[in-house]
Amino acid sequence: MIFAGSVKTLYCLSFLWQIWYNCTKGELMDKNYVVWDESYSVGVDIIDEQHKSLVNMVNTLFSYCKLGDEHADIAYLKAINSAMEYAKTHFTEEEKHLRMADYPKLEEHIKEHESFVAEIVKSVKLFETGKATPIKMAEFLKNWLLKHIAVSDKECAPYLAKLKTSA
Repeated sequence: MIFAGSVKTLYCLSFLWQIWYNCTKGELMDKNYVVWDESYSVGVDIIDEQHKSLVNMVNTLFSYCKLGDEHADIAYLKAINSAMEYAKTHFTEEEKHLRMADYPKLEEHIKEHESFVAEIVKSVKLFETGKATPIKMAEFLKNWLLKHIAVSDKECAPYLAKLKTSA
């Protein structure tokens, strides 16, 4: 099998398969845009709960996007505020745990967090000029979940587990 050695690839394929399956059955409009799966868990309750709140944020924004532009624009503004609050709270908590766990890729991980914040700021500027849409934000947040939580954060899980057992 081509992807057998890559955990990252398996998580990505699993997530993409879930989206494809829902689309082909015509259920995407009736279901959540993103579904939390326990395989995304990093084993630290507070971090997992914060990740689940991002899933809920994406699904809320997507639900409003389905209702039309006016609803989507209001939801977008709420999502931006929520995303910035999420970044401030969650990234601080996650980075604290990763420091305590002596995670070797901490600096790389922090750069991913900084990239998320920069993308949110960029999105606000584009939205203010009419060049960004709420659905694009929903797509960005969904992709962030796919790339960061399901892949990058999963790489941290063994280090966090060691931290948990040593406590």
